[in-house]
Amino acid sequence: MSPAVRPFLLSAAATLAIVGVSACGGDASDAGVATAPPPFTLASDVPFCQPVVGAVRANYETADMARPVPDDPRYGGTVVVAGGGDLQGGLNGLTTRDQQTQETELHLVHATLISFDADRNPQPYLAASWTIDDDRGGATIRIRDDMVWHDGRPVTVEDVAFTFRTAMDPAVAFPNAAWFASYDPEGIEIVDDTTLRFTFEPHAGVEEPWAGLSIMPVHWLGDVPADSLANHPFGTECPVGAGPYVFEAYRPGDQWVLRANPAFPDELGGRPFIDRYVYRVITASSTRAAELMTGAVDVALGMEPVDAPAVESAEGVRVEAYDQRGFAFVAWNTRLPGLDDARVRRAMTMALDRPAMVQTLRAGYGVVAETGVGAFHWAHDPSLQGPDHDVAGARALLDEAGWTDRDGDGVRENAEGVALRIEVITNANTEREGIGRILRDQLAEVGVAIDLAVLEVGTLQERAFTPGAREFGGIILGWAHDFNINERSFFHSDSDADPYGFSALSDPELDRLLDSLPTTFDREEAGPLWQRYQERIVELQPFTYLYFSQRMSGVRSSLGGVELDVRGELMSAPRWYWEPESP
Repeated sequence: MSPAVRPFLLSAAATLAIVGVSACGGDASDAGVATAPPPFTLASDVPFCQPVVGAVRANYETADMARPVPDDPRYGGTVVVAGGGDLQGGLNGLTTRDQQTQETELHLVHATLISFDADRNPQPYLAASWTIDDDRGGATIRIRDDMVWHDGRPVTVEDVAFTFRTAMDPAVAFPNAAWFASYDPEGIEIVDDTTLRFTFEPHAGVEEPWAGLSIMPVHWLGDVPADSLANHPFGTECPVGAGPYVFEAYRPGDQWVLRANPAFPDELGGRPFIDRYVYRVITASSTRAAELMTGAVDVALGMEPVDAPAVESAEGVRVEAYDQRGFAFVAWNTRLPGLDDARVRRAMTMALDRPAMVQTLRAGYGVVAETGVGAFHWAHDPSLQGPDHDVAGARALLDEAGWTDRDGDGVRENAEGVALRIEVITNANTEREGIGRILRDQLAEVGVAIDLAVLEVGTLQERAFTPGAREFGGIILGWAHDFNINERSFFHSDSDADPYGFSALSDPELDRLLDSLPTTFDREEAGPLWQRYQERIVELQPFTYLYFSQRMSGVRSSLGGVELDVRGELMSAPRWYWEPESP
């Protein structure tokens, strides 16, 4: 996505062609899947997927026989993970727009050129080695020769070149287009069978996109028109990756099933311990928590704070709370009258009691946000002071901007009699809806009318991410930045047609900063730019930033190897295992 971010669109729809997976810590045959169709069976008659599924099935059977399960009690069993929404759009790394789907791609199904360790040091993955030019104007990458796609074909430099070039194609509308602002498709050169060369404009954070872009198979997607990728059946019916888990089945509105990849290179961790990974869609946090406590699921992702005490007191489960890069915010559409005035936007932020929001909605598990540059980023300024909660000051600022209650109905109007009535949209999710109600009630106190619309996630995405369809006044979202923050698609004046160009902001100073930050390598030089950038965001208030939250997940106590941190909650999933004494 452009600003190197991922939205949290906690929806309610989802998943697979395997049914009734419920028991945990045992073999899948013990998990209620005896009535499921055979592995790697298409749920629908899609011509494109027929040869794909056949090739994956044949390769899996061959690899499973050639590489028997190691004699280690940690191998085997099923883990059932519950999340709040479907993996939107499926497992196509070129079109993914939400964080849960991206994590499944990056850590389970697909492979990236590199990964990052806990200290943010780049580590080899598909790329066995690489060198970056001294002037940061290019890089040479050598890929491994032992990685294969789940259909048995080797992963090649042609796949890497195809993926990067396709991500740069405007017709794809790749969500993180800003990653490649310094690239040129013509600057991708295949040197030999295992080596390719990137030539680009010098910029900071060269390696960041390499860890965030899932490499895709050119032999299956190379002939698919770029503008058809987002809705192509590859993503939901027959995704093929090269990661530690193989896609097995999907049933919309229910679950996804992945199976351990027996051919995953030993040097990268080898075959995962858990045989089968099942992702269930359970919209309500309270239901996810209840299912965890009754043993129907093993990991309940993204629980709401109100559900944590019950899980903490239950036997055999625990709560993991961890910092994340995600924040909640309201994006204002500056295309509309009133919202085009920074004074109005600032007044609305002042009208909100954001510290109280953290207590009410997150039980204190969070901190007020002033910008999207959080504590995980080296340039974060903890001393930055945003608008304080000040109802009287908000009213005065709205008066100054020319919005007063001219007819006594409690809603302000401008000189032309246009009411300051704003449609704010969000998706069906307890926390988002709670934000919306607080927004509506507290802004009403200063004469701003909020019409809150809670939408199905697909409808929200269509309205939010489709240029030309953004007629709403505001949108409540959760977002997760990558470590190398680039908010160009949020705030640059040329980003209006980008998928994340919600605000349509136009500010020459902000444009200059957004142009300069990616090309300023030295932190001593970049520091003042980042400082001014954060200050300018606070001045302009294109978004009302609400809070960075700690994320909480419930985990079965007998599930080992679980590490949840700011890099992602599924980062360690290939090394999860059931303690030997587990049933």
